[in-house]
Formats: sequence, C-alpha cells, structure tokens
Amino acid sequence: MRWTYRILGVALCFLAWTGAPDAASNPGSHPIKVAAVDFVPAWGDLDGNIARLAQAAEQAAEEGVNYAVFPETAVSGYLFSDPAQIAPYLDTIPGKTTAALQPILARTGMYMSVGIAERDVETGLAYNAAVLLGPEGVVGKYRKIGLNPQDQIVFSPGNTGVEVFDTPIGRIGLVICYDDTYWQYPRLAALRGAEIIGWHSVSDRVMPGTPAAEATGNHSTVANAQSMSAENGVWVVAATRSGIETNPITGGKLYYNGGSSIWSPEGRKLTQAPVVPPEDLAPGLHGIFTATVTPSDADAVRDARLALRRPGLYSPLLALHRSPVDGNATVVRRSVSLAAVQWPEGPSLLAAVSPAEGALTVLPELSGLPSGLGADEILARAERRGGAFERALSEAARRGKGYLVGSYPERDGERVYHTVVLTGPDGAVLGRYRATHPDAGRAGWASPGDAIAVIPTPLGRIGLASADELAVPELGALYAAMRTDILAAPAGAPAPLKVEVDAKLYAVADPPTGRADFFPYAAAQQNQVWIVSGGRRDRDHTAAAIYGPEPVVSTPTLTADAGADAVRYETVVPAPGTWINQGQLIAGQQAQWFIPLALPERSACMTRWRAAGDARFPCL
Repeated sequence: MRWTYRILGVALCFLAWTGAPDAASNPGSHPIKVAAVDFVPAWGDLDGNIARLAQAAEQAAEEGVNYAVFPETAVSGYLFSDPAQIAPYLDTIPGKTTAALQPILARTGMYMSVGIAERDVETGLAYNAAVLLGPEGVVGKYRKIGLNPQDQIVFSPGNTGVEVFDTPIGRIGLVICYDDTYWQYPRLAALRGAEIIGWHSVSDRVMPGTPAAEATGNHSTVANAQSMSAENGVWVVAATRSGIETNPITGGKLYYNGGSSIWSPEGRKLTQAPVVPPEDLAPGLHGIFTATVTPSDADAVRDARLALRRPGLYSPLLALHRSPVDGNATVVRRSVSLAAVQWPEGPSLLAAVSPAEGALTVLPELSGLPSGLGADEILARAERRGGAFERALSEAARRGKGYLVGSYPERDGERVYHTVVLTGPDGAVLGRYRATHPDAGRAGWASPGDAIAVIPTPLGRIGLASADELAVPELGALYAAMRTDILAAPAGAPAPLKVEVDAKLYAVADPPTGRADFFPYAAAQQNQVWIVSGGRRDRDHTAAAIYGPEPVVSTPTLTADAGADAVRYETVVPAPGTWINQGQLIAGQQAQWFIPLALPERSACMTRWRAAGDARFPCL
C-alpha cells in the first residue's frame, strides 16, 4: 500500500509560482513538495536495496517531490552484531548508491537525502552517514555524531560536523536518528542558517513480550521530531521505516513502528505516516508522505528563536566535556513529593497556600499578582528583594513546613527582573534566580539575569527557571551540566504549542499529546530532569504540570485536572533512567562540536564558522 498526503498551507494558496525551482531567484523562496519516505531495506542485500531505492526515488519524482528524505542505513539494513558482519554491505560516498540514483535525479530535477552505511575509502572505517544528492551530483554528506549503543558496535563517531548545504530549493541540513537525543546537533544546523532539516532514522522499539530486564533500551527517536522544529524554527522532514528486522545470523530482532512526519518551523505537525505494530514487510517502498512548504518561511521564525540565546552565559560550560562521574551529582537516591499548583485566571491565591510537609511545591508565575497584567502594571508593582512577596512566600513555606517556589517582579535600581525564589521549611530563602532568557511577552518589563541557580537541598539539587524560557534549549542544558535533579519553573497561562507527538508512540499510560505544554516537556526529556511548573488554567488547558525525564516509555507527564488545586506526584531522584539517564546523556555528548554554541553571535570566529560550512573549526 502507498499513502500520499498533500498539504498546502493557506499562505501558499495565492502563490502562482509553479515548475522547477529557479536557482537564479532567491533560493528557498518558492513552494516545494517535500517527502518523508518509508523505505524498508532487506538485511544484507546491498545491490538489491540499491535497485529498490532507485525505484522508490523514481516514484517520488513521479509524484512531483522536490526533496525526498529516506531512512537511515537504507541500503544495508541496521541490525548488525560486529564490524565484520556489516563490512560486505558498506558503500562509499560517492559509490554504488549514488551512481544508481544520479541519473534519476539529473533527469527529474529532484533532490534527495538517504542514509548509507559508509566505508571511508582511505581509512576503511565505517560511518553511519547520510548523503544529499541533486541533479548536479553529490551535494554533501553528514556522518552521524550522536551514536547509540547499537551504532557503536559497528560505526565510528562522525567527523564531518553539522553542515548546511545551499541548494536551489533552500538551505538543507542533515542529522540522523539518535542525534535528536541531543538538542545540540539540530541547533548547530539552525545556527548555520538551515531552513530544512532532513532527519534519517530507523526508530526502533523492542519486540512486544520482551522481558523487562532485556527491554531497557526501548525508546523512540521519531517521537523527538517536534523538538527539532519547534526549538529551532525550521522545517523538519523526518523519515523512518516500519516492519520487523531480523539478523539472520544472530536471530536478533527489532521492530520499527513507522511514524515518519513533517513539521513546520512553529513546531506543528503537517503530516505523518501511520504508527504501526510489528509485522514482516517485503523490502522496498512502503509510503511517501508529503507536504508543500516554502523553505524561506523558516528564516524569520528561526532567527526569532535564535535571538533568544545568550551565548555569553554558555561559555565555557556548554563547550566543555562533562564527566558523567561528577562530584556535583546527587548520588544517594531519595523519595520526593512534587506539587504543581493550579490557579484559575484571576487573582493571586498565595494567601491560602500551605505546601505539604517536606514536599516541593511550585506556584504559578508572578505569584503575588493577578493574572493578565500588562507590562506597565507589572512594573508598577515591582518590589525590592526581601519585600512583601518574599515575606509572604516564606511565611507560607513555614506554615506548611515544605519547600515553596514562586516568582515576582524584582526591582533593583533602574531594572526589574523576573525573579524566581525558593524558600525552605523554616521560611528561609534558599535561592533566587533572575530569568536569563525572558521571551518577547516578558521582555517588555523584565531585564535578563546573568546566572543560573542550582540549590542543594535534602530533596536533591533544585534548579530555578521560568517556564517560558525553556523554549531556549541552552538553558535546560546549563542545568543538566550542573546536574540538576528537579527544575522548578513557574508558568503563567497555558502555552499555545502543545505536544503533538502521536499518542501511539508512547508506552506510558495517558500520553501527553494535545494537553501538555511542549517546551517544558521537551526540556525535561532532553536534560533528564523532573520539571515542576505551577500555572494557570484557561478553559480546557492548564500550565500546571509535572514533566518526567523519559515521557515516552517510563515517566508520566501529569497535568492538573479541571477544578483541582494542584497536580501531585511521588517519585525518586535522581531519576534512575531506563535507556538513558542524566549521566549517560552527558557522557554521550561530543562536546568538541559544541564550541559555536558558546560563541558571541557577531564574533569573527562565529562568522568564519558559518561561512566555512564544513567540519574544520576556523578559530583554532
């Protein structure tokens, strides 16, 4: 069966441009049809897979696709148990695969990218690679940096860096599967001006019925595709495969549950392949899923996202390799009680707050003020440190003998900050944090702070933030680097962007799809922390939520019910993890590629890195 979806945004309806993109005009300024292709290779059949791949490319071109993304390791298969086993099925770039595809692309004008298990012609090393091809030939390639344990059995770490390739249809960056466990790789593509990210995956799941002790690797990378688009303001074309793969030598099995998808720069899902159960499928094409997009529409969204960054805060921390054996990290696990308070729109209910004894309770933002105030009203109500709000917060914490977090507009001289405060069971102020990345809605009154805050407590290491600024992934990464266990992040009204990940991808009960605010959800997962956000309720949605570090397979995403005063949860910190935990996340980062994340935006070094376009770092 073949499914084809055609989606054309309202904004494109009145554009009369048709035909092949004109390279002489502004690249990326015309609508193009992009496709995420479900292609199933036969294990260990290099020549047969290449022939079937060429047929699939022909089909995509016949359907008018301008840029098609195919899955990872599409001409070899993926499940190999040692380097010798995969060696006969490696290809070079350029090589057999590109030679078979090139005549098709030259004739049709289509661009495509596809995952290839690559053999380096000089070293003989194997890489998990993706190649971008067009009518003119090989445009460029990327070698996967974020290797998972299965990758590391046969592949060397990628050494190309994250490049962005100029084409007549727009600026395209490539990443592969487990790369999206790390927010840094798509971010590097965005910093280099990508308009489209092609994501190539074999997003695998363990077979149903696998004993729990053997199923700890269960996870879903395709469930992270929304993060790449929403955080970076780019189009994402995410291709994965379906079906069961069996290694005929070892008998090992993985299944791939489909779900290829295409996402807008705003983080909205445009189209998606069905999420399917395990089944044996014939090799070849199993679906072409399309959307019509204008690549350059990403430019303004991407630039607005990147403008929220504060590189001066990230140097050197985000460019350092952090040891997973870190003296800052909490070692002894302890049980904790978490509560995210829910208030309706309207007045502050601080006077009635009494946190549970020993629990961490987080209030909605601007906790002493009514909701809905404009910038001038907030500025008029700003107060100095130690004023009425902090005293009221301290008294409430002392009254309940718990840990209590709220926020207020703090005046310091001529400036006003959005300050988050943690008070302890005895009423003492344990820590303060001035929001470092206020969004456009708060920048009208809040000056940015200059430091994060992590406070050691008997509950674990508690970080402080404002929920709105978690749209900037660098902030969550700073807290992960400082080995935060729980991030207390007061929120205001429910955010417009919700989790849009297909509920069928989740192994947990009550998936968060359609109900949970997206950016705190993503920050918890990307940094392996618990995030607790008190917030307001507005009709059917709430910002009061508790976000777990592994929301797809093991930890819940909890939102407050209508009429409830809070949502509560008992858990353990640090989170033990299943397929990953915070220490493993940090160990897997390849920090040598992250230097641009910490460079000043207008520095000569950053300018040269953007212009270089390849792996060579120009400032060494």
